[in-house]
Amino acid sequence: MANAGNQGRPFWPGARLPPVGREAGGFPSASGGPLPRSPFASHDSPMGRNRNMMQEPRMARDDVIKGTDDDAIISKLSAVNLAYLDDPFVKYFVKRPSRRPPLINRGSYLRTRTLDLITEQFIKNEIKSASSPTIPSTTPIRKQIVSLGCGSDTRYFKLKAKGLSVHKYFEIDFQESSAKKAATIKKNKAFTDVIGDPDLKVGLGGTELYSKDYCLLSGDLREFEDTILPKLKAQGFDTSLPTLFLSECVLIYIEPKDSDAIVDWVGANMTASLFVVYEQINPTDAFGAMMLRNLKARNIELPGIHAYPSLKSQEERFMSRGWTLAQAVDMNALHDTLPETELKRISSLEIFDEVEEWQLLASHYCVAWACHVHGSGSKADGAASASSASATTLIEDGPNHQTLVTLLSESVSGISKFSTPRT
Repeated sequence: MANAGNQGRPFWPGARLPPVGREAGGFPSASGGPLPRSPFASHDSPMGRNRNMMQEPRMARDDVIKGTDDDAIISKLSAVNLAYLDDPFVKYFVKRPSRRPPLINRGSYLRTRTLDLITEQFIKNEIKSASSPTIPSTTPIRKQIVSLGCGSDTRYFKLKAKGLSVHKYFEIDFQESSAKKAATIKKNKAFTDVIGDPDLKVGLGGTELYSKDYCLLSGDLREFEDTILPKLKAQGFDTSLPTLFLSECVLIYIEPKDSDAIVDWVGANMTASLFVVYEQINPTDAFGAMMLRNLKARNIELPGIHAYPSLKSQEERFMSRGWTLAQAVDMNALHDTLPETELKRISSLEIFDEVEEWQLLASHYCVAWACHVHGSGSKADGAASASSASATTLIEDGPNHQTLVTLLSESVSGISKFSTPRT
């Protein structure tokens, strides 16, 4: 995931921009050849030329957005090389490493650590037996993870190398971004050994990968229902399974109507879901206004920041749509949760004397999470009654609503407590 710009350090380190780009081809495939052009943007007809002219401004913005992934992965490698993070896979995505300033390193560390902890806990959590709540069910729980705007993220590989995996791990990004990632994965044994599937397949001109438990898909999140969902379902996506959705600085870069459509669909169609969002907040104070001006100077806009500008509104994004639980905290609060031993460890890695600047910067980024389980009496229940019915097949004695809520909410128990559940 990528930093929107480090000049003057106006932005949180490693801020990721989303897969919202054009479908027209010309992007390099894994084999080095161009992808087929969209049949709806042919240069051979006046209609195609006019459509291209209308799409050019959006394409230009999308191209800027796509390019930021390089900044992010360099920042993450900097944190890895200084021992903030342990990630043996990130180096494969960086051609020219560069050491980042301490402020950037600490930001990359905290963001990655937070989302890693949530994801690990989601994978580890087990549903307890209904007859004895202290005893885990003997039946394994199949789970899914969907990473929206994955970029060069390596979380699947890190976790599986540690023995932590789910039934299916889906990653989604632009065609160009997914093509680069697919090529890197295929040519490096470090990745294919972790995937461990001799039937690993490359698809769609080298832009997608399919294996038993890992799928890299290309697509535009602004076309979630029409384009992304059919691809997910074709690769075994199951709405009845507990599913973690990850959005690292992604939803904020698309129009609220498009990001809301994703949240609405998840809430209405998934039996049990945990949605985690990392993005910018507080755009109206002096620092926030400067952040937006600097972004705009690079042709980068944040269409979603005024729709959800505060911690409260980040929670309301979900609660107003009938989700069961929601909470948002800024990065200062997350930094305060670091164990003393961990804080001492990272403080010993390099001199860090930018405390006031850190606190200002960290107050403009947040992690928000929400969970939804059908059966809570929410307005979405009727829309997904068939999906909800299948929840009883997850374990032998059938989890009830509160059991599934606990399964999801405990995924963030190491970070912070959820707000009061809906009644």
